Amino acid sequence: MSTLPPGAAERRRDLLVLVLGAAILFGAGLGARDLWNPNEPVYGLAVAEMVRGDLWLLPTVNGEPFDEKPILYFWLARVGAALTGRSDELVARLPAVASGVACVLLLYLLVWPYAGKLRARLAAVLLATTFVVSWSARQAQMDLLLAACVLGALVALSRVIDHDGPALRCWSLAGAATGLGFLSKGPVAPVCIGLVVLGHVAWRRRWDVLKPAHLGAAAGTAILVAAPWFLALIATGHADAVYEMLYRQNVGRAVAPWDHQRPWWYFLKYFWIDMAPWSVFVPLAAALPGRDASERRLDGLAWIWIAAYVAFFSWPVSKRSVYLLPAAPAVAVLVSGAAERLLLATLPRVRTLAARAIVGAYGVLFVAAAGYLWSQAASSHPLLRTEARTVAVVLLAGGVCVIGGLTFRALGNAAAPAALIAALCTLYVVVAVSVLPAVDLYKSPRGFCEIVNGHVGEDDELRGYRFWKWRVGYSYYTGRAIPRIESSDDLVEYWARNERVFLIVERGFLDEVRATIGAVEPLAERAIGANRAFLLSNR
Repeated sequence: MSTLPPGAAERRRDLLVLVLGAAILFGAGLGARDLWNPNEPVYGLAVAEMVRGDLWLLPTVNGEPFDEKPILYFWLARVGAALTGRSDELVARLPAVASGVACVLLLYLLVWPYAGKLRARLAAVLLATTFVVSWSARQAQMDLLLAACVLGALVALSRVIDHDGPALRCWSLAGAATGLGFLSKGPVAPVCIGLVVLGHVAWRRRWDVLKPAHLGAAAGTAILVAAPWFLALIATGHADAVYEMLYRQNVGRAVAPWDHQRPWWYFLKYFWIDMAPWSVFVPLAAALPGRDASERRLDGLAWIWIAAYVAFFSWPVSKRSVYLLPAAPAVAVLVSGAAERLLLATLPRVRTLAARAIVGAYGVLFVAAAGYLWSQAASSHPLLRTEARTVAVVLLAGGVCVIGGLTFRALGNAAAPAALIAALCTLYVVVAVSVLPAVDLYKSPRGFCEIVNGHVGEDDELRGYRFWKWRVGYSYYTGRAIPRIESSDDLVEYWARNERVFLIVERGFLDEVRATIGAVEPLAERAIGANRAFLLSNR
């Protein structure tokens, strides 16, 4: 018989259910598809080379030190490789899955003290089914790991600011989460945490929580967690890697961007897309009536969270939609308040009608998408006909259930939203298990690499022409390092060798190569996503 108090026992059961549910949702089909450009092959090859070379300090990619990202993601994947005895697509994505599960659990722990178990459960489920979270948990990337670290720090500090928790312990835990965030994405982690915490402290006028001793404990813990790796890099002659990670990839990218240049309003658009399907419900959560003081504090925290991130990430010219991912928990928090009142029939009438209309619109959208996939997409992409029609069936069934839940009022207010969530979960799993592996035919370099290996012997020389430094999908799936040729003079010298040599060229440089060495016909060519790759030989 359990000796835990009822609330603690219930929380443990909820956390166990959330772990299992999130692991299934995010982990289904995790290793079934290949690593896709631009970044997944980089991280996958970094992990594979760490395993082969027994590396822990600094990863290499194609034999070159990879110094653009901090180490935490690679350490987690390296541990996964040691535990599973493999280094493949699944292992490369394991840290992302773990990060997604951690985010779901941490959001539950954040919401419970403010608003109780029902809203905590709803917030966790809404977060897990948010598009950007579900997608990011299935690919090798660091942003979801950063989100987990940010959320961990906010859980700890919310206990101090709003619940009078043990200050020294909570600040120290927040410092540890900040240090891990620094090891996952660099200096953006303390900025993301600090923006929300300072904004919430200012709104709540809780300046008394910012005691020097507690701030020192947080900073000291963060330094203890993050600094040893950076100091080890400097001590082993890799100070240039520290500069690359801390300055060029963060400050330099912000003030003098070299890629991903977007207009200032970029996130005002992608907020609604990446946070779908729940982003459109956010306006319904504004100034909800009937909230107690604790819920108002929770909602205020969430609004500050979103506003701070949109403002901060809109300032640099270099932007990617995934930068806003750490704000996804705030969206789930806000929508959970409206969802709870909808389920309990306490949401004001106008908002109830609006919520039902949005849910119904998703049902209609699902049915329309099913019809399109069955009649058009399946015929325009015949190799994906079976997968497209499988998704069409899922969408049709989900749309019908959503519309039915709205139509038959006797089913209650929960029927249609529950049908929408179930449809989303089913759709995500079916796409991960069936559709994404089939899309490898169009997105993966593996097919082209198998052709390359059929032409190029183990002792033959193979190089690439003017690749992006980290264009390593070819290396990952040929199983060999592919040096880069950077100039026309080097290409002429390479092409004039007496032995047979091979060259991989992408579409944007094919004319330049032919202008240098002549109109060589490719031995093989294949589309890879929006790109096209060619294999050339001098004999």
